[in-house]
Amino acid sequence: MQSWGPGEHVRRSTWAVYGHRREMLHIAMLVVLDATAMMSAFGLGRLLRASSARPFAHVISESRYMTVMLATAPLFVTIFAICGLYRVRIVGGRVSEVGRVVAAVFGGVMLLISLDYFSFNAPIFPSRSVPLLALLVGTPLVILERQVVRGVMHALFRRGRALHNVILIGNGHLAERIASELRKPSGGYRLLGVVSSATKGQPRMGGASVFPTLETAVAAFPDHRVHEIIQAQVDLFASDAARLMEYANAHGMSYRFVPDKYGLYAASSRMATIDGIPVMEMRLTALEGWGAVGKRAFDVAGAALLLMAFAPALLLIGVAVKATELDAPILYAQERIGLGGKRIRVIKFRSMVWKYSTGPGRDYNAPEEAFAAMGRADLIPEFLVNHKVADDPRVSKLGRFLRRTSLDELPQLFNALRGDLSLVGPRPITQAELDRYGAQASSFLALKPGITGLWQVYGRSSTTYDERVKLDLYYVENWSVGMDVSILARTLVSVAARKGAL
Repeated sequence: MQSWGPGEHVRRSTWAVYGHRREMLHIAMLVVLDATAMMSAFGLGRLLRASSARPFAHVISESRYMTVMLATAPLFVTIFAICGLYRVRIVGGRVSEVGRVVAAVFGGVMLLISLDYFSFNAPIFPSRSVPLLALLVGTPLVILERQVVRGVMHALFRRGRALHNVILIGNGHLAERIASELRKPSGGYRLLGVVSSATKGQPRMGGASVFPTLETAVAAFPDHRVHEIIQAQVDLFASDAARLMEYANAHGMSYRFVPDKYGLYAASSRMATIDGIPVMEMRLTALEGWGAVGKRAFDVAGAALLLMAFAPALLLIGVAVKATELDAPILYAQERIGLGGKRIRVIKFRSMVWKYSTGPGRDYNAPEEAFAAMGRADLIPEFLVNHKVADDPRVSKLGRFLRRTSLDELPQLFNALRGDLSLVGPRPITQAELDRYGAQASSFLALKPGITGLWQVYGRSSTTYDERVKLDLYYVENWSVGMDVSILARTLVSVAARKGAL
């Protein structure tokens, strides 16, 4: 089998984006409609109870009641997420979804009933029968709205819209069964091609063309982004399977395989089925689906709040930077590698003397050239090892203060708002740095880079380059909301203590 290492492909894969916008839109629709359905259920429950001749046990105005119910919407969304109702799969069972809906609605209503029981002075419900009526109304309402969403998605699929592009690897009965399932119009998949070196004389499988290598299959569809690779060849060597997974992650593709004997299982992997065939989905990170939606919402809300809070500081720093060199720019953009290999421009307050700033259109293309021009060639070896120097002579006096306090990175909040960066994530690195990650490059490309991260918290400038790489990889493989919150809190403490520049 051919080698599928990520290194040689990352440079020309700027189109690859980890995570699927269609799935995120699908999840966002479900979140809004689920919350609306449950709030409507509680409103209808109150109306049904009010239609009886019996008076309410507690006098609660309609406006107060609906305000309280609106405040519980995040509770139901959280319970639905815990029950796995936002793990969007294109091929999913209705029976399984209905069972989870019943459990989630029942659990949420029972929790509110418990809270109401202990809120003696401020009851939630005007009558005990109201939440029970909401349960009876809410369960079919949520099931109905989810079937409507499913129907809308299937209608889009049949028209060739919002399809999930797949390349299948393998041959034989299993591959043919999976190919046949992927070709169903309402499934949401588009089978672009099949990769197999053992199907000579068989130009097509499941209606799709057969290619000898993965690279030729991908190259045959320049106008389609490949979202997923499904490996149906169970006798593939473990080394080839590992390289295939690295290729998929380096190019922002999902990777699933029919499990056999090689232990490629990870803590974030999960099992699904295609036409009754068990298929294991490998994920380097848990950040997808509901997690991706939540993290993006967290980034937008956090960046917006921080920009408002630091608006006066941004203005004052901008004026101060401009005053140091009137003919120099206030902001400085650096090209970095983002999610799935996409090239992004990360902005900072300029902290270097403009004469020695490097980049396109500048007098010096690389820091090594600037050090040599300053007569400080002795710093080049240190820079080549750590990609920075402890006491950089190119940095201005104001720039040293900005770096020491990390204020130079405040403009990166605009990057987070735009979506190039996350508030928390791996470090934004250059292509040269990514090459040093070797086989682990695919892990780094699985998440957006962050304004802050583990290495800024645990050691900051005192960490070695190899230690920073390990911390980045640990974050990718162990991401959680709690970890993001903890890192942000620790970052504020570290910056306040001035333990080193970011």
